[in-house]
Amino acid sequence: MPFGQTLLGQHLPDFLVRLFSFDGGDAVVMFFVISGFLITRRCAEQFGSLKEIDWRAFYIHRAGRIIPCLLALLAVSSFLAFYGPEVFHFWRPDQSVGGAVASVLTFSFNWYEGRTGWAPANWDVLWSLSIEEAFYFAFPLLCIIGPWPRCLLLLLVLIGPLDHHLLQHAAEIWQEKAYLPGFGAIATGVLAAMLSWQVRLNAKLARLSVLIGLTLAAIELFDNGFFWRRLNDWTIWALSFGTAAMLLGFDMLGRNRQPTAPRYGLGWLQQGGRLSYEIYLTHMFFVLPAVAIYQHLANPPIWSGVLVYACVPPLCWYAAALLARIWSRPMARRIDGIIFTHQGTGKIQES
Repeated sequence: MPFGQTLLGQHLPDFLVRLFSFDGGDAVVMFFVISGFLITRRCAEQFGSLKEIDWRAFYIHRAGRIIPCLLALLAVSSFLAFYGPEVFHFWRPDQSVGGAVASVLTFSFNWYEGRTGWAPANWDVLWSLSIEEAFYFAFPLLCIIGPWPRCLLLLLVLIGPLDHHLLQHAAEIWQEKAYLPGFGAIATGVLAAMLSWQVRLNAKLARLSVLIGLTLAAIELFDNGFFWRRLNDWTIWALSFGTAAMLLGFDMLGRNRQPTAPRYGLGWLQQGGRLSYEIYLTHMFFVLPAVAIYQHLANPPIWSGVLVYACVPPLCWYAAALLARIWSRPMARRIDGIIFTHQGTGKIQES
């Protein structure tokens, strides 16, 4: 269901059609940077400094956020792989439900797909979670060992695009799902958060940082091939650094009590950010049926594609909100209670 062939797509500029149609990979890179920034800042605020991070509390909190929804997804996807519509079935000879589940739980689903080929779309989305959780499995250890983490993080930032460049002649699936480029993007966000913790920018410099970030990100997001033909995969640096610069600027504006977004009209988008994990895990359960229905229509009118695009995101949003309300957030609070119980017990024993 190509967006460019819809009524709306035919009237938008080509660069916007490309942005909405083909920039999902760039969105993942930006997400990795945002993830590194937010988690690092929250750890610094919670523990006082990264050197004093409580690795047990960190792992328990991450487990509370990740595992309940992930286990529910694996159960539903496994059922559909046997009894659901064909679009949810594994069809490659080297793939199986057991192998997929094992790779997801060991943060290696991207590697699994690299070895066996593309998985069904509702499973395929999990490759980025494997990269993120593999990074955060080592993150507390990097924080504890002293001054070396910054050097290691900087090394990841530098070699991420290099690894992507070296894989340019490999199969497409390896290019998209390699560990090091993802690690480099997350490390960029971590370093930006460390920087924001140590420096202060006035409102003018903060806005300049946002503007620089937007400009750098646009090199990748809106490029029609001009920059890519000259810089090749190195444009990923521009996107990562641009995202980090925007985050740094917005963070400084917030500290200076400057508005970073319109006060009204974006509440749904902010809530969508809070629901991003639930949307990420469940959206294919709406996308795939919508595409199947559209493809089975005989000579669908040109406006019907726009209708499908307009209907699917709200369905994903409300389903994610329901999942968060009845399952993921109650379970996360219950698992987080382990941390508070442990800390409370410790205080009682110390007293």
